[in-house]
Amino acid sequence: MKKFLALLCTALLALGAVTFAACGRDDTLKVGVTKYPPMDYIDETTGEWTGFDAELARKAFGELGYDVEFVEIVWETKIVSLQSGEIDAIWNGMTVTDELRQNILLSDPYMTNQQVLVIRAADAEKYKTQADLSKASKIAFEGGSAADTILSEMEGLNEGQLLSMEKQADTFLEVKTGSSDVAVVDLALAKETVAQGDYTDLAYVNVGFATEEFAVGFRKEDTELCQKINELLAKYKEDNTIGQLGEKYGVTV
Repeated sequence: MKKFLALLCTALLALGAVTFAACGRDDTLKVGVTKYPPMDYIDETTGEWTGFDAELARKAFGELGYDVEFVEIVWETKIVSLQSGEIDAIWNGMTVTDELRQNILLSDPYMTNQQVLVIRAADAEKYKTQADLSKASKIAFEGGSAADTILSEMEGLNEGQLLSMEKQADTFLEVKTGSSDVAVVDLALAKETVAQGDYTDLAYVNVGFATEEFAVGFRKEDTELCQKINELLAKYKEDNTIGQLGEKYGVTV
């Protein structure tokens, strides 16, 4: 009898391991992020990750019984990081693209975004339309981002004009120092960064790039977890949790 119970316990533990293997953890989820205020960034006082997405991720996964460990990743290799098990989810203002749909599982969209141009304020008259990008000798963007996709598909640009960078936030310094004429970044980040602090001499210009949608990314096999997050996102829209976070962090949802 004892042998039977031992075997049963072993089987149940194995089953539990299989159940949790889909997400690569037991009660902790590793969430891939980059420093992207106001979505995800490190609070200078507490040293903890905070922001619109960080709060939303903690709340949602917390309701499902998980602790969250934020892992800073290289955005251009986010799919590999997810598929390899380095992280269990991506929650970092991630724009839905065809490439992502093909390679990972995406949640329902939870907010909208748009790409804008960041320029030196003194160049405001020079860059007013998408076509004006052809005037730039160098255009900075984050590799693997929505800006990367847009620029790679634009006519009138050549590879010599395009500068792929590891972090979206680094493109601002690139423009400030004059190493690049323009950066193409998310509107949320541009609003948070330009015309203040070290970047009082920068401005952003909306040149009418298409509206985008943000979603959370999971491995293809993690359908149950994704569905639970979809249910919570729907609830958070209904009870205005997302709206309140938007007001807190100055994000248009």
